[in-house]
Amino acid sequence: MLGNESKERNGLILRLSEESAENSKAENFGEGEIAPLPGLHPESLSEAESQIREYFSGNFNPTPRSDTLFPSVRFGLDMALRTMLQSCKVSELNSFKETAGKDYRHSKSDLAVQQIPVNGLLTASGNKLEQECEQLRNTGFKAIKIKVGRLSVQDDIERVKLARKILADDISLRLDANRSWDWKEALQFAKAIKDCRIEYCEEPLRDFQRMEELHEQTGIPLALDETLWNNPNPETLAKNGIRALILKPGILGGWESTKFWVDFAEKQEMKVVISSSFESGLGLNWLAFMAANLLKQQIPAGLDTAKWFKQDLIDPPFTLTNGNYVFPESWPRANLKHLQKIADGSWIVRIADV
Repeated sequence: MLGNESKERNGLILRLSEESAENSKAENFGEGEIAPLPGLHPESLSEAESQIREYFSGNFNPTPRSDTLFPSVRFGLDMALRTMLQSCKVSELNSFKETAGKDYRHSKSDLAVQQIPVNGLLTASGNKLEQECEQLRNTGFKAIKIKVGRLSVQDDIERVKLARKILADDISLRLDANRSWDWKEALQFAKAIKDCRIEYCEEPLRDFQRMEELHEQTGIPLALDETLWNNPNPETLAKNGIRALILKPGILGGWESTKFWVDFAEKQEMKVVISSSFESGLGLNWLAFMAANLLKQQIPAGLDTAKWFKQDLIDPPFTLTNGNYVFPESWPRANLKHLQKIADGSWIVRIADV
């Protein structure tokens, strides 16, 4: 999405409600966010909306985990179903056997993990970068990520050196280049920042097939993000020098797709960082919940994106405290005053199809 600038974020909130034959009042509900981001998702919002409407029309009936669904649709549908179907009802659905009996609409006391660490995100340069580094350091962040690749290579080298000078050694420094550089640029950058003690640099090369070669020549620790999105076979991935996998469930397609990569990373002894694709607070809360439940080791997640929203969909909004996301006392829900209702209807879960 390098070079794209957007002033607003559009998406859909899917709310599924459960009604029993004995009681037609919907007591149990789940919400999912469907919000493809231009430049990141292959599908548009209108395409995603058309597909989810067709899904519920009964004319298009893949399973919620089917690859025939757009990634954003799979993510939102999966999120809504998992937060709606609870306890014994979850165990009735073949697609959710691994999470049977788990109540996703938790109270805070039900969570084994009460909070997760988050990495602070920086995009500024010069004096503003210095101020933001100091602010994030003073507010308790233990990991900070800098977006690189949008300025000249030399400017980015200076930004990284400045940040490392300001941040204490116990604060991890991460870099994200979004495949911005050709080989010569990436080589120049990696050699110049070799003493900056970075945790990793995400996707520095346009030619991602030369990632291992870049590590071998410079020693720079690397992370994969975009490379994972359309790669069904992890055995073909670069491994030498890869320290972490950056997993965006909103692009990978939800719980099961994310767990696939988590399991692979654990076998390869790589770190896993759950990261957002600019979801609202509703989606960010779900990503935090995924990180808390899927990861054995709580590594700072990439969820520091809510600060760019003027208005969140949930009240109170998604907020960070001392570099952590603290799970709210009760499960957040979308505030209807921030939404425009575009459709209503009924749908029957057919266990054989799910």
